[in-house]
Amino acid sequence: MLDAAEALFAAGGAEAVTVEAVVAAAGTSVGSFYARFTDRAGLLAAMHGRFLERMQAETGTAVAAAIGQPSLALALKAFVQQALSAARRHRESILFFVATSATDTPLRQQGLAANPGFAGAFAAAVMQFRQEITHPRPELAVDVAFRIFFAVFVQRALFTPKEATGRAVSDAVLAEEISRCLASYLVAPSTVDDPSLSDQPRPRGRPGGK
Repeated sequence: MLDAAEALFAAGGAEAVTVEAVVAAAGTSVGSFYARFTDRAGLLAAMHGRFLERMQAETGTAVAAAIGQPSLALALKAFVQQALSAARRHRESILFFVATSATDTPLRQQGLAANPGFAGAFAAAVMQFRQEITHPRPELAVDVAFRIFFAVFVQRALFTPKEATGRAVSDAVLAEEISRCLASYLVAPSTVDDPSLSDQPRPRGRPGGK
């Protein structure tokens, strides 16, 4: 039934995924459907769960591409290239689930539960080059870098290569430029003398400021 629902979705979008259509396409019964999914919302949750599993597998492929690269810059480029390619392949599903989860609390909770895993995979790919990262708080920098990357990933899924700005940019060029941005951020020396950014404990002064 999940396979049938995904085929219907691919052919006609979310509106094509009805209980009746899924039952007919799967060659099963309405009773079997309701025994498995309870209702259409349950079917969508199961489809979303399968979609997240696929995206986890795509993330694993991106990490594998990054692991073993000789430098931080090349690891970022390999990761971003794989991820943007995945965004393009799964664009319709991403569009649907991003829009639906905005008003569907169970789907939103599924997505939120998966986000730390995606962030952790990115960190695993990047932190192998921790010695190259000059930010005073490397873990924070990697977290922020992932947020930047994730925004680009979602944008790439939501818009065609031209829609975001009116200028078409290929996945290859965007991956090159975004990875350069991320690498520059991670290796740029800090220009702000802010003790709160340091991983080192702040020295304590004597009473009275002496």
